[in-house]
Amino acid sequence: MATDDKGSGSAPEIIGYAEPWIVAPGDSVAIKISCTEAEYQHRTVRLIQGIGLEHAPEKKTEQVLEIPSGKQKGRFQAAQPGSYAYVPYWGPPTTAAGLQISFYMQPWMLNCSHAQTLLSTLNSVEHTGFSITLNTQGSLVVTTGNGETTEAVDTGLKPQKKAWSKLKLIIEGRSVKMTMLHKSFRVEPIPPPAAFTCQVAREPVVFRPGPLLIAARSGGTTTLTNGQNSDLRATDFFNGRIDRLTLKAGGDKPLVLAKYDFSQDMTSDRIVDVSGQGHNGILVNSPTRAVRGHDWDGSESDWTRADFGYGAIHFHDDDLDDAKWETDFTITIPSSARSGAYAVEVETLNGLDSDSITFFVRPETWTADNSNKVCLVFSTFTYLAYANERLYDYTRVNSASLGPSFDIEKALKSAEFYKMRRRIDLGLSCYDHHNDGSGVCYSSSKRPILNVRPGYIMWGFSRPREFSADLMMLAFLEREGIPYETLTDHDLHARGAAALRGFNTVITGSHPEYPTLQSFAAYSAYSKAGGNLMYLGGNGFYWVSALNAARPHRLEVRRGDTGVRSFSLPGGEHVTSTDGQRGGLWRSRGMSCNTLFGVGFCAQGTEPGVPYKRTEAARDPALSWMFTGVEGDIIGEKGFGGGASGDEIDRYGVENGSPEDALVLATSTGHSDDFGIAIEDLEFPALNTLGTQTNLIRSDIVYYVGSGGGAVFSVGSINWYCSLAWDAFENNVAKLTGNVIKGFLAGKR
Repeated sequence: MATDDKGSGSAPEIIGYAEPWIVAPGDSVAIKISCTEAEYQHRTVRLIQGIGLEHAPEKKTEQVLEIPSGKQKGRFQAAQPGSYAYVPYWGPPTTAAGLQISFYMQPWMLNCSHAQTLLSTLNSVEHTGFSITLNTQGSLVVTTGNGETTEAVDTGLKPQKKAWSKLKLIIEGRSVKMTMLHKSFRVEPIPPPAAFTCQVAREPVVFRPGPLLIAARSGGTTTLTNGQNSDLRATDFFNGRIDRLTLKAGGDKPLVLAKYDFSQDMTSDRIVDVSGQGHNGILVNSPTRAVRGHDWDGSESDWTRADFGYGAIHFHDDDLDDAKWETDFTITIPSSARSGAYAVEVETLNGLDSDSITFFVRPETWTADNSNKVCLVFSTFTYLAYANERLYDYTRVNSASLGPSFDIEKALKSAEFYKMRRRIDLGLSCYDHHNDGSGVCYSSSKRPILNVRPGYIMWGFSRPREFSADLMMLAFLEREGIPYETLTDHDLHARGAAALRGFNTVITGSHPEYPTLQSFAAYSAYSKAGGNLMYLGGNGFYWVSALNAARPHRLEVRRGDTGVRSFSLPGGEHVTSTDGQRGGLWRSRGMSCNTLFGVGFCAQGTEPGVPYKRTEAARDPALSWMFTGVEGDIIGEKGFGGGASGDEIDRYGVENGSPEDALVLATSTGHSDDFGIAIEDLEFPALNTLGTQTNLIRSDIVYYVGSGGGAVFSVGSINWYCSLAWDAFENNVAKLTGNVIKGFLAGKR
């Protein structure tokens, strides 16, 4: 958000983001930079291959000469996390006998390092308004302004963690009264009702024009580098849930000023005043909606069908939807730009740091017949789900244990890791917990995403992963001279099968884990129409995600109570707020990856992968075109992650929906006990769960021809691209991959 002066004394750093991050030729892209150094230079390139490890292909980019290069002055920018609701006008009358406020609250973090504001109209300049705050000891504090100063009174009332309480505050003259009524979910013991009354020194001035903030208070405005004031700067964010807020002007006949039903307009960023006064508000930094409210009783677990129970919003002090950085410069995508991954490369003039600010260019229209082309789909939903993940951070409740022998200090890491660790203001991933322990449901592209970089090495695996691995497939297509275009998950979501129409073959990324209903359906419709699919990754098409056309920068993921996950959302909160879809696993919805691609997720591990061994089915003369030049039975012995079957892996299984007539052409040669079976494959008792104990932990290469006439070729391993690029593509994984692509282009099945 805007410009901050916190850059002094920190490590030399330049980072940034592009907005929007998925564009078409002719579009303008705002480039937003934070730089601790005095000056930097920039140029725009098309990305081809960004990994600089030993055995990797040559790093390669193509400069976009139509976009001017240049130099800019550096300035530090910081994001301002924290979610709240903003009501620009809440209808305070000119005069009234007093103010009455009531609402339900459920705090999730009582021992917080900062005060947590539940409600505020305080104006620190005019010393007017009021606020209700939880102090750092978990006690409720009422602060009022009297026109000359502010006065805070500690009520001594203490809500319980993760328990609902109804608060009522009455301010009449100098009298301040607060009552707290605790609620039990079933029959658990609760404290008795509590009340507080006092007389403040001077009569509060609570009715003045100005905004109402829910779950935060105003900290002033942000000053831009041009001296102008920008957005409101909120602070002291609440960690917890608020439900059924009502404000009334006191008197013999209290007048309802505003009454909020947060279950209304759930898919938007708007809060609705149902009093008839029209004092609606907006949500800032995407707090979590579609959560259980004070009156949820379990009778309905789907908010789209519920008449009550979902009137709460969960606010967090580390939510971030939009960094709101100032734009440093704007570029326009040339009309001649090819589809692909691009970056604005920035480097400080003193050479102390650099960054590649990644964005994607899709074709606006197809200018030629695509029947001789393949389409590589960048997994932008997966990139968002993992964006800036902090599973390495052992100071947080969500840190991932990778085994007793794992030492993050010894792991291979790229420069982006250290920036992510340092820049805690850049938001969380859908793998992280919030500070209050609740799971993160939303992720946004309106911020620097430092692990979506061409040279990124994932700390947990010491190798390329997600985007940096996917680029190696693009480099392979370039090397082989295979005609191609690229699209993104977002394009498939927005345009459906029409985005893929006409292509001979569609190729996935290495980890297409998070399809929406619309993007998953695009693959299915394309295959039914006779298109060829190549699933060249692992743990794909696993979690349900959701996207709203009005906010395509924001992805939502609702993790249920099964699947390999870093947290589970509470029961009753598995339906997305974005589009009302049931979240969790696609497998739980009867739409496993197996049903289309023939394989589905079964295991994962961080130790090196293993190769595949060809089966008898692969010796069918009708399939010899696939294996031309592939010597021997062992495939993928080496790679940046060890063998070609590794990381997260998928197997063939009719019991999980794989077509019975599909052929298993190769299977992995046996994984170590570092690999554990997927939770959804466990039965009671949980026996034989590690790699050497069961044949259920394996990768399978599967091939079949679908009912539409198109073929499906799947490899079931995230490691595949890491082996594909080994020794600059001089290996049998690359040979097999190339044979299949070229065979499909030639009409072979």
